[in-house]
Amino acid sequence: MLLEDIILAYLRVYGQTGTGKSYSMIGYGEDKGIIPLICCELFNRIGRNDDNTVTYQVQVSYIEIYNERVRDLLNPKNKGNLKVREHPTLGPYVEDLSKLIANSFQDIENLMDKGNKARTVAATNMNETSSRSHAVFTLLLTQKRHDAETNMDTEKVSRIRFQVLWI
Repeated sequence: MLLEDIILAYLRVYGQTGTGKSYSMIGYGEDKGIIPLICCELFNRIGRNDDNTVTYQVQVSYIEIYNERVRDLLNPKNKGNLKVREHPTLGPYVEDLSKLIANSFQDIENLMDKGNKARTVAATNMNETSSRSHAVFTLLLTQKRHDAETNMDTEKVSRIRFQVLWI
């Protein structure tokens, strides 16, 4: 089962400008980083599902934190400062953050590319196009199982967060 392998994951990288954080997490050209490799394997496993009582849904969100402001990188209309809230049992979340459905690995690549193009960048002494923000890319994987005997559905949800911090 897919969700028995992934329940909750959180991966964070941090370091000085030019140390390879973006390359490690996102990759460049044909060299895929950790995020695309994990997403590709996720959709490969979903594609191998032969149990017709089980369905999967993948949702994606992508935020930037820059100068203490939170921006939704996947929704250009939402240019304001989003609010970070705390849910008593689920923990921190970003209010009004868009979650887009990805039906394939290609959808993930397109959404990552869209979000990366919207990030804040500026030149530094070490890197001409250095990102000046923190970024959090989140996958929300939902597994639904239908029990024909009871005609009931059960649902498992897994959240995978990838965080890149620039210092």
